[in-house]
Amino acid sequence: MERRDFLKTLFATTGGIIIGPSLLAACGGATTKSSTGLIIGTPDSPVTLPLVGEPIADGLANEGGTIEILNWADYTNPEVIADFEKAFGVTVKQSIYDNEDAAIAKLRNGTLKPDLIIGLTDTALARLMAGELIQPLNHSYIPNKANLITGLQNPYYDLGAQYTMAQFIYGNGIGYRRDRIDPAELAAQGYDAMWNSAYSGKLGVTDSYRDIVSLALFQAGVTDVNTGDADILAAAKENLIRLRSATNPKVDVLSYQELPAGNRDIAYTWSGDILLAPFYLPEGTTADVLGFWYPENTITANDFLCIPKASAKPVAAHQFINYLLDNDVAVKNQSYVGYQPALTNVSAEALINAGAIPETLVDAVIDDAKYQAGKRLVSLTPETDALWSDVWTTFTAG
Repeated sequence: MERRDFLKTLFATTGGIIIGPSLLAACGGATTKSSTGLIIGTPDSPVTLPLVGEPIADGLANEGGTIEILNWADYTNPEVIADFEKAFGVTVKQSIYDNEDAAIAKLRNGTLKPDLIIGLTDTALARLMAGELIQPLNHSYIPNKANLITGLQNPYYDLGAQYTMAQFIYGNGIGYRRDRIDPAELAAQGYDAMWNSAYSGKLGVTDSYRDIVSLALFQAGVTDVNTGDADILAAAKENLIRLRSATNPKVDVLSYQELPAGNRDIAYTWSGDILLAPFYLPEGTTADVLGFWYPENTITANDFLCIPKASAKPVAAHQFINYLLDNDVAVKNQSYVGYQPALTNVSAEALINAGAIPETLVDAVIDDAKYQAGKRLVSLTPETDALWSDVWTTFTAG
C-alpha cells in the first residue's frame, strides 16, 4: 500500500524548503521569528496563522461537476466517496501523493490543482502557509466541526482552525500477539519489552527516526521528545544500540501485515496500524489474537483536511470536509482505512459495536484525554535534527 509512505514521513522535519522569513504569533501576543523562517506552532507556543485572503461567502451553491481530491493511496473508503457523489451530485477525481514534499512541490509549480487535500500534517502546514497555497475555511459550511474532539477543535498549529480541520488521530504503543505473549506479562514489562532478548528476531519497530529515538528516550524515563541535549541523545543512541543487540528488530512499516501473518510477535507501532491489522489476518484466525499496550507516556498526533487557494470547487470541498466529519460516515471510513477519526462519538464502544475493531484492541483507541496527554513531535532546528539523525543512522547502520 503506497500510503505506508505517509506513515514513514509523517514526522519528517520541514526539509529545508524555506520561503522567506515569516512571523509567528504565539500565545501571550508575542511575535517571534522561527529558526527556519516558517510558521510552526507547538503545544507550548500555539500559533494564530495570518489571514491570507478571505473565506468564501456564506450560502453559496455547490459548483457541481468534478471535484479533484489530492489524497494518500487507500486513505478514503471508496464507498464513502460514492455516497458523497450521490448525495451532492458531483464526481470525485483523486490524485495520489506518496510524500508531503512531493505534494507541496506539485502544488507550488501548478502540476496539481486539487480542490481538497486530505492527510497533510502540521509540518506541511508551515510550508503551505509560506507559499500561500491554501485558503481560509468558512466554518458555516462545516457544522460537523463540533464532532471533533476538544483538543482538535482549536489545534495548536492553527488556532481557531482557520485553515484546517483534523481528520485522523493516533498514538504510539506496542502491538503484539496475544496468543504468544501474555497481556499481563507485557503490561508488566512496558517499554522494556522492546529490549527483551526473548523476542529476538520476532520484533519490529517503525521506520521513523523521530518515533524510535523517542522510544529510547521514553524507556530511559526521558519525556522531552524534542530535546536538543547532546548528552541525552548520546545516551539514547547507546540505548538503541542495546536494543539492536538484544532483539535484532526489523525496521520497517509492515507490522500491520507482519503481526497478523504471524511473522512477528511484538512491534512498536502506531495505533492506526494495529487497528488495520485485523484486515490482514489469515482466514480462520480470529481477531482476538491481536493486542495493544498503550503507554502512559507516549506520542499522539493527527493529520488534517484543507482547501488549496486555487480550488475551483471550494463549496464542494467544504461540503466534503463536513461529510467526512459526520459520525456515521467517519465510522464507515475507519472500517476501510483503519486509522481512527478524531471525533468524540467515534469511541471505542462505537467502533466495537460497529464491528470495526475487536475488543482486544480497545486500548489502541485514542480519546480526547489520551490525545491531549500525549507528547507531540514538532519540527526541530537543523542543529538538533542533525543530532537525532545521527542517533538514527547509527542504529540502522548496525
